[in-house]
Amino acid sequence: MYSYVDVDKLIVNNNCRDKLYALYQFYIRHKYDLLGSGYIKVDYKLNAKGFHGRKYIDRTMALYGSIIKAKLQNKCTADYEPINWFVDYKSGFFFAPWKYMSAKRCYKVMGGKEGVDIKCPWELGRMYHLLQLSVLAMADQTLREGIILEFRNEITDFIEANPVGRTVQWTAPMDISIRMVNMLLSYDMLTQMDRKGCLDKKFQISFEKHIEKSLRFVMEHLEYHGRVSTNHYLSNIAGIIFAAAYLPENSWTDACLAFGVQELIEQTGGQFYEEGSNFEGSTSYHRLSAEFVLYSTALIYGILKTERRSALSQYDSSAVGRLKNAKAQKYSLHRAEFFPGWFTDRLCNAGIFTSVCLKDNAEIVQIGDNDSGRFLKLTPVIDTDDTYMKENVLDHNTLLSAMYGIFQEKAFLESAKKYPLESSFVDALSGGTHKNSNVYDSHFEKSEDIGNIGENYPYSKETVLFWHNGSNLLERVETYYYEKFGLIVLKGSRLFVSMVTDTAKNAIYPGHTHNDKLSVEVMVDGKYITRDSGSYVYTAAPQIRDQFRSVNAHNTICIEGREQNPFEGVWGMKKQAKVKLLHCTRNRVAVQAKYGDVECLRDLWLTENTLIVKDYANKPFCAAFHNKIYSDGYGKMRRVAK
Repeated sequence: MYSYVDVDKLIVNNNCRDKLYALYQFYIRHKYDLLGSGYIKVDYKLNAKGFHGRKYIDRTMALYGSIIKAKLQNKCTADYEPINWFVDYKSGFFFAPWKYMSAKRCYKVMGGKEGVDIKCPWELGRMYHLLQLSVLAMADQTLREGIILEFRNEITDFIEANPVGRTVQWTAPMDISIRMVNMLLSYDMLTQMDRKGCLDKKFQISFEKHIEKSLRFVMEHLEYHGRVSTNHYLSNIAGIIFAAAYLPENSWTDACLAFGVQELIEQTGGQFYEEGSNFEGSTSYHRLSAEFVLYSTALIYGILKTERRSALSQYDSSAVGRLKNAKAQKYSLHRAEFFPGWFTDRLCNAGIFTSVCLKDNAEIVQIGDNDSGRFLKLTPVIDTDDTYMKENVLDHNTLLSAMYGIFQEKAFLESAKKYPLESSFVDALSGGTHKNSNVYDSHFEKSEDIGNIGENYPYSKETVLFWHNGSNLLERVETYYYEKFGLIVLKGSRLFVSMVTDTAKNAIYPGHTHNDKLSVEVMVDGKYITRDSGSYVYTAAPQIRDQFRSVNAHNTICIEGREQNPFEGVWGMKKQAKVKLLHCTRNRVAVQAKYGDVECLRDLWLTENTLIVKDYANKPFCAAFHNKIYSDGYGKMRRVAK
C-alpha cells in the first residue's frame, strides 16, 4: 500500500501528548466516551445504564462474546478482550449479528424501539481512537510497541466479527467511509514505526483485502441524491479518495480515485456557497463537511507529488458509473493549479466562516443540529481542569489549524499555534502544498432609515439583555452577514452577538435546521447572556428531538402552538417562514419573519453600555432568553448555571 503521511513532520506539543496519554489509559482498556455516554468499557459483559428510563438486557450477548473470543484465539494476543461492536452502549440494546444482518432489519429499530440509538455502535465503528493512539505512538516511544499490537488486535477483531455487509457496522456507508480513512491513516503511521514486524505480511494482506472490500461496498451503496447531495455523500467521496489512493493501483482503483476527485469538486460547488458557509444550515455539520473536503484536498495535493498522479489522467472511464473522461474533468494536470480557482476559494472561506462564528471562549455559535460528527480526531480538545476528560465538541479551532496547513491565512494562525498537530498533519498529507485564495468579504452594513418600525404591531416587549456602566461595549465591533447561510454576527473586543435570519431558505435538505429564525446568542466579556439550546439526540427520542429543534427551545419570538416551519418526521421540515433583513449596523439589527398568519419583528439595539431587544408581533407572544437546559454535544444535556 502507498504511504502519504511522513510521521517525522508531525508536531505534537506537550499539552497534546499529555492529553493523548490520559485518553490512552481509557482506550487500552476499551473504554470510550462517545455521544455523551461517559467512559464505558464496551465489551460483551456490558451492563448499560439505560437511556431515559429504557434499558435493554440481552442474555445472548455474553454467549456471543465467548464465541468471538474463541474465534480470535491464535489471531489476537491471549490477553486481548474483544470489543463489542454491536451494542448501543447507552440503552444496552444488542444488534445481534445473527438477527440484525441486513440494513433493512437494523433500520427497523430506528424509532421502533424506544431509547435505542443506532448511532452508538456506528460511532464506535468509526474508530476515531485509532488515529489518536497512532499519534501517541509517534510521540512516546515507550508506548509504541503496545499501541501497534493493540491496533493489530482491534483490526483483526473487527474484521473477524464483521463479515462484509452482514452486521450493524455495514448499514451506514457514511460511517464505513470514515472508518476506512481512520484505519488507513493509522496503518500508514504505525507501519513507519513498526520495528519488530508486528504488522507482518499476513496482516498486511488481510488489512488490504478489508479496505478493498470496504471500498467496493461504498461504491455499490453511494448515498448519492443528485448534483447536490448531503454530508453523507461527501463522506463517501472522502472515503473513496483515501482508499483508492492507498490501495495498489489497477484499472479499477485508478477509476475510483478519478471518480472521487471528480465528485469532490462537484459536491463542494453544490454544498458550499461562495461565502464559505455550508448549505445544511448547521455550524456543526459545516465543520464535518469542511473536514471531508479539506483532508481529501490535502491528500490529492500529496498524490500529485507522486507517481500515483498519472491515475487522474490515465484511467478507464467505463470502469465506474458516472465517471467522466479525463478531458471533461474540472481538474487539470496541465494547468498551474490542479483545482478550479473557485474550489480552493470556497474551501478557504469555509474556514473563515468558522473563525467568524467562534466566540471568545473558543466555542462555535451552535446553530442547527449537532451530532458531534467528525472526520478525523487528532488533538483531544479537552479542558485542562476537566478530570472527566470530556471532549468539547463546540471548540472548532482544530479545523482552523488544519486549514492553516494549506492556507496561511491570519484567521487560522492562532489556532495553528494552539493545535499544531492538525496544521502539520495537513501539511504532511499535502506534501507541503500551500495555496493562496480570495477571501470572501462578509463585512456588511444596511443602514436604511426604518424609524420606529415596530409601532404598527399590536403586541410588543422590550428586554434589557445587558447593562453595565463600564467600558465600551461597542469597542472594535464589526458586523458580518452570511446571507446564504442565514446568519448575522456582531463581534468585538467585549461582545459577540449572533442572530439567525433563515438557515432553511437555501437548504435543499432542511433536516438539520431548526426553528430558530430571529434567535440570538449573546456573550459579553466571555460570559453567556443567552445561548442556543443545541439538539441533543435524534431517533432515540423523537419527541425530545422535536423539543430541541422547536421554536420554543430558541431565544426568539414564540407564538403559542405555532412552529416557524412545521415538522415532517424526524428529518423533515416544510419550509414556510419568510425572513427579511431590514437594518444591520453595529448599533442596530432589525429582522422581520412571517409564517402562516404570523408576522413578527426583532429589533436589537446596541449602545456603549446596553444591549436591548425590542420584539413585536401581530399575535400574543413570549420571548424568553434563558434556557434552563442545553445540549453542547450529541447525547449531552446540561443545566444552565444560575
